[in-house]
Formats: sequence, C-alpha cells, structure tokens
Amino acid sequence: MEIIISAKTFKLTAPVKAYVTKEMTHALKFSPVPVEEARVELDHDDNQRTGLVYRTEMSVILGKKVIKAGQKGNSLRESIDLTVPKLIQQLRKFKGKLLQTKHPGQSSIRTEG
Repeated sequence: MEIIISAKTFKLTAPVKAYVTKEMTHALKFSPVPVEEARVELDHDDNQRTGLVYRTEMSVILGKKVIKAGQKGNSLRESIDLTVPKLIQQLRKFKGKLLQTKHPGQSSIRTEG
C-alpha cells in the first residue's frame, strides 16, 4: 500500500508531505480491509471574495469500493485536519456495513433432521 500525494497549483514541500502521510496513516488504521491505494490531492484557489482557499481531497481504494472525503479551509493544515475525521467516519461506516449480517443468529438455512 502506498500513499500518493499530489499538489495541483503549488509545489509540495517535505514538511507538508510528512504531515499528510502521518495523518493519512492514522486514518487508514480504521480500515476494515487491506488498503490497495490511498490518494491525497491538495489544491489552493485565490477566490475573489474570500481570499486564498485550500482544498484537500482524500480517496482510499478498498478492493472494489472507493471511499472519498474532501474539505476546504483557510489554511492547508486546516483543510487536512477537517478532511481526516470525515474519512475516518466513512471508514467506520463501511466497517459497520461489512460486519452486519442479513439474518443474525442463523448460521445456515438448512435444518438437520
């Protein structure tokens, strides 16, 4: 499993890359199945009304399922810190769906007799 970090409109520095890797590794601990690939996309936009806005989008590929989370913030760290809890929440929700069974208490539909 590797974490692919890309920046669209600015140069990615080593401290930012280390921080994103640390946060993404923390979020991936909540994954119920092995992660095939994790991507982080960082971007900033100079908005006319609000000034500089940073955007972070994280996506995790779990087999056939893709889980995405994204958030905007006034600083790069703020947008990352707002995105990680959303990703963790979605991973926990996916884990709950995996653990649910359609017929709890029944191991088989056949009866022995």
